[in-house]
Amino acid sequence: MSTNEPPPEQPVPPPSGGYGEVPPPPPTGGYGEAPPPPPPGYAGAPPVGGGAYSASTAWSYGWKKFTSNLGSILIAILVLVAVQIVFQVLSYSVRGSYVLSFLIGLASWIVTMIIGAGVVRGALDITEGRELDPKTLLTPQKLGEVIIASVLIGIATFVGLILLVIPGLLIAFFTSFTLYFLMDRPELGAIDAIKASFEFTKSHAGDVIVWFLLSLLTYIVGFCLCGVGLIAAIPVIILGTAYTYKTLNNEPVAA
Repeated sequence: MSTNEPPPEQPVPPPSGGYGEVPPPPPTGGYGEAPPPPPPGYAGAPPVGGGAYSASTAWSYGWKKFTSNLGSILIAILVLVAVQIVFQVLSYSVRGSYVLSFLIGLASWIVTMIIGAGVVRGALDITEGRELDPKTLLTPQKLGEVIIASVLIGIATFVGLILLVIPGLLIAFFTSFTLYFLMDRPELGAIDAIKASFEFTKSHAGDVIVWFLLSLLTYIVGFCLCGVGLIAAIPVIILGTAYTYKTLNNEPVAA
């Protein structure tokens, strides 16, 4: 044999876990297994107490929260009635003075803006599991943004109503959740809240239309009960609207 022949190649040993060995088990949630559920508060998790949305579920939620918060809601109603009576008395007492009448009217309008925002904030508080504090209704919250949004929407709706009515109704419909976005999201200003309401309503137009029709029916029934039924109808509508806003935005809702 020639001494110049290369030595024979040595076989390469198989890697660990190779020939004949059982492969390691797949990790949890691996081959074919369903992934574990997301932790609480995960963005893709279903809202707590929310579930699939329907207008009837929103109405039932509004009624449930109205009855379970009856005491604080009645106190809030009494506070609002008292405020309105005060402004009515003041308006009557200065009716001979145009300047004072204007100033009282302006103050009444500003207070109405505060109350409107406070009512929405109170409804959102209830959907978030907090008790309604009647003081919330008279606490100014983002008052400047609320006034700007109200003026812009009011002007646009008025112009739209002049233009064959339907454009005004559409503006009122698409901007109907503006206050909810303003009160729920501190980072939004008036313009951004109007845009957010438009996009929200456009994306969920079917659900929102059905809810508004049910709300209108609820209001009519409450009004027909000698007006007393509105004491229940209006809170149910506001709470149901807050539930609609939260659930369709995939935000948690207190059961």
